[in-house]
Amino acid sequence: MKSEHRTMPNAAPIDWQVLNALLRAKGPTNIQHLATQLHSTIDDIRDCIARLEVDGCKFDHSIQGCQLIEAGLGTWGDFLKPITSLTQVYQQTASTQDALRRLIEHHGRQADSAVVVADSQSAGRGRMGRQWLAPPGRCLLFSRAWVGSNADPIHTINRLTFSTAVAMAMGIESVTNLNVSIKWPNDLLIDGKKLAGILVETMTLPNGQLAAMIGVGINVNLNQADLQTMPAEVQDIPMSLLLHNQTVDRLLVLYSVLDALNSALSETDTEKILTQWRKRSMLMGTHISIQHNAKTYTGTVADLDLADGLILRTDHGSLVHLPAVSSTIMT
Repeated sequence: MKSEHRTMPNAAPIDWQVLNALLRAKGPTNIQHLATQLHSTIDDIRDCIARLEVDGCKFDHSIQGCQLIEAGLGTWGDFLKPITSLTQVYQQTASTQDALRRLIEHHGRQADSAVVVADSQSAGRGRMGRQWLAPPGRCLLFSRAWVGSNADPIHTINRLTFSTAVAMAMGIESVTNLNVSIKWPNDLLIDGKKLAGILVETMTLPNGQLAAMIGVGINVNLNQADLQTMPAEVQDIPMSLLLHNQTVDRLLVLYSVLDALNSALSETDTEKILTQWRKRSMLMGTHISIQHNAKTYTGTVADLDLADGLILRTDHGSLVHLPAVSSTIMT
């Protein structure tokens, strides 16, 4: 399995092409060089940058050129059009999961691959109803719709959680120089600290089809001051791309992760996903205790089954499958 990072063809709107180039630039971009690269004129590029500023983009203009500081939320919807069926962008919402649920209820099957993204949430949540803390503008908060067949909800949650974890790791790695680890069932870590989390919830459509909301939170720009505002018991848990000296725009991370997620969810060879998961897993071969349905299982992690969950070889020698939706690692 590989992550494909598509770009729009040369016929794409000039605003998209300019924003794409500036998002991926490592420093100031010479306007003349950019105009030549895009077969455009300096005046057209400057007009485009002016329009992007109206949509909230922030730039640093210097003698070296133009550098994008932050992509404005007003540009996100159009920029994601090549890889999503529908995008809703909020300055603030209670929960992207709840907003996406309403969108799926309204659009049904046509909502497949739709995305809801927010700059901040007032009631963000993780697994087991835990609160997700995210200062405005610091994290990437989005939910992506999946609409499938009359599948088993537990198997679907397992498959979507594991596929999303792999896609997120690959997407983040493609725009940074980091190696991202996966902690079953739903966390991504760097150096043992939490970078991102996943929450998959399901619903049944009137026609009987199963739909899912894949919720994602990625700590992109959390800084030390942000950590000090969090409860003392969690201050040493989070990690962010910024804290790991990675300066990357949230929109570029979002595009890269969604692109990789589209590939992962369309992958028919499950072994390719499993191979990527095993390579990044923190738990393979480790001895752990896991609670499932009020019972604790202790043993060694043997493997992963995309449908049935983590495979644990217990200390008694038996193999048990532990689904992501209802299992928790004991600490």
